[in-house]
Amino acid sequence: MTPPSEYGIGSLGPDSWSMGSLILCEKVDRSTVVEVLTTWEDSDGTWCLRYRDTPLTATTPPPGDSDVNRTYFCGNAAAMWLISPNVLCKVKGWIPGVTPEAETIKWVAESCPNIPVPNVIYSWIDPAWQRSFCLMKVVPGVTLNDAWNELSKEERTAIADEVVTYIMDAAQHTSPKICTATGTGITFHGWILGSPEPEMEGAHDWQPDLHPAITPEELDRRLHLITGQKSPEEVDHFVFFHGDLAPANIFLDRDKNDKWHVSSIIDWETAGFLPKWYIRTIAGVSPAYLLDLYRNEWKEALTWAIELTSSLGKHGFPEYWQWLRDSVHNPPEPRVFFPRPSG
Repeated sequence: MTPPSEYGIGSLGPDSWSMGSLILCEKVDRSTVVEVLTTWEDSDGTWCLRYRDTPLTATTPPPGDSDVNRTYFCGNAAAMWLISPNVLCKVKGWIPGVTPEAETIKWVAESCPNIPVPNVIYSWIDPAWQRSFCLMKVVPGVTLNDAWNELSKEERTAIADEVVTYIMDAAQHTSPKICTATGTGITFHGWILGSPEPEMEGAHDWQPDLHPAITPEELDRRLHLITGQKSPEEVDHFVFFHGDLAPANIFLDRDKNDKWHVSSIIDWETAGFLPKWYIRTIAGVSPAYLLDLYRNEWKEALTWAIELTSSLGKHGFPEYWQWLRDSVHNPPEPRVFFPRPSG
């Protein structure tokens, strides 16, 4: 990715930002706001986005200081900045065919209004810099990972049950193919979809693993090729699922009665229509569901996954943990790769 993801946004001063090749962000006098893409009010005043006069090229050194207020940085694929006191901008690598996270959040907010999702202010694609930008309000509360030690056993179970109600809300929506909310190919989920063909050595290591929309028949074919086994269940449709309900992606807050509840579920970029049997199965085997606080204490690290899978089981979600473990630890040789969808 050129320039690297950690340089996607740069501070130009206390009240202005350079955002990718296209956008400038500024704090302004509300009475003089003209020709802007969007505005928002924060505790320190009015902010706006507008196009820069001349777009930057991918080879132009990014202006500004990218270290200012950068709250998150993940290799060459993603980064996040605090733009104003209560607004973040998330930057992700993007290629044609990938559904931006903001579009998925919009779909969930409209189709599953009971599910708490981030409040998106504005989003855009920057094709020249091959990334997406999503401006959203800071989520209230703390992550489940950070709150876990404060929760009693009963509260942990209650939170798992609440998350499962949101899983069930989403799963009411079905599709004949594995795809995103907007019908495009899904990213990641290599556990069951396999890996796209590698790019040239050293090139495009930031690209998401993009798959085409996949039918039940194609899923069966892929599972047989990558695991050497048949699919654990025959399916004729797929259900909508967040894809990664890790403890860091669930925020909790206290209500007016001082009771913990889910205030938001974040990181929807891998969401889409997937096999129902995959939901409980992946929660039981993926390291993403481990609690970060206990990475070196396996019994404690597994407690969120145990609570979630137990609640899913009470609501009729099947699991095939051993099947998936066997598939991962004993894959057929040679390794199979699948064609990437054309852009």
